[in-house]
Amino acid sequence: MNNHSYQHGQVYDYGHLDQHAINTYIAKVFGWMFFGLLLTAITTLGIVYGINVNEAFADFIFRMQQIVLVVFLVEFALVIAISSRVTKMNPITAKFMYILYAVLNGFTFGLFAVIYTYATGGNIYTLGMAFGITAVCFGVMAIYGLVTRADLTRFGNLLRMGLFGLIIVMLVSFFMGSSALDFLINIGGLFLFLGITAHRTQMIKNHYAEIALSDTHTDEYGYTSQGALASNLAIYGALTLYLAFINMFMFIMRLMGGSRR
Repeated sequence: MNNHSYQHGQVYDYGHLDQHAINTYIAKVFGWMFFGLLLTAITTLGIVYGINVNEAFADFIFRMQQIVLVVFLVEFALVIAISSRVTKMNPITAKFMYILYAVLNGFTFGLFAVIYTYATGGNIYTLGMAFGITAVCFGVMAIYGLVTRADLTRFGNLLRMGLFGLIIVMLVSFFMGSSALDFLINIGGLFLFLGITAHRTQMIKNHYAEIALSDTHTDEYGYTSQGALASNLAIYGALTLYLAFINMFMFIMRLMGGSRR
């Protein structure tokens, strides 16, 4: 695979590629993305339900809050590992790491859901409403990224700079405690991840072009190089879309939570 074009983005001519194969690959990516969201949702709902019906389980979960930082660090390590070794990793390992990440994220989301309901007076229906709004916003931007003829890859560096800037401003806001700044961060973060969704969706089509142009051989695991690359890039693409969706959801939740205070 041409690592330079993969890392920095490149405009491909899709006219000579099999459109059915492209659509199949895109469907596979979104399938893995929604499977990750489903695992996260099941884990989250399991924690919320268990806390409400079983006191011993609730005590156990609240004690687990002490290791939430460790869980965050493991999640971060999984994202870095998948992103940095996407072209070299055993496809089975990539799938396992993605599934583990989705389940761990469900644990942290379960704690977040409980804290949110107690801190803001919200309820599980509010979470559902936020999820629905996120799904609509995400869907619109994903469709735009798939059908637009505009080259969105050129915005990659700008989006990365925006993400780093957002992180810095969020750290400043954490120490300042400004509600006005928090509101601006939430609005800015929401629009940033709307843009990232469209950008990453278009990049998925580029991933398929990378696969079509790569050389073919069979590795020690029995995968062809194209098969392994397709599997790993599908997981990587699903992860980037999953992260965009989750972050969008978080910013919408923060906006809805702020409106209740």
